[in-house]
Amino acid sequence: MGALFRLDSDDGPEIGLIWNISRTGVSMLRNEPPAGGAKITGLLETMTDAHALRVGLTVVHVKKLDTGDYFVGAHFDHPLSDEQMRPFVA
Repeated sequence: MGALFRLDSDDGPEIGLIWNISRTGVSMLRNEPPAGGAKITGLLETMTDAHALRVGLTVVHVKKLDTGDYFVGAHFDHPLSDEQMRPFVA
């Protein structure tokens, strides 16, 4: 099962493809890099749109890949509970 992070943005849709998720954070692929240390908010969603969870993140790592995309690591503002994690790791 895949997941997306749909960032809150006034400039149109911004989406990150979730690569890895844990109780404390995510890594995702983005086509535009957020600044390191940036506080971002949005919806963590399953690819089937069956489940969504509003979360806040702090960006801790950004690396440009050879493809031109960016690998982004971020910590959740609050760790996710087992119940909150379940739809994203099934």
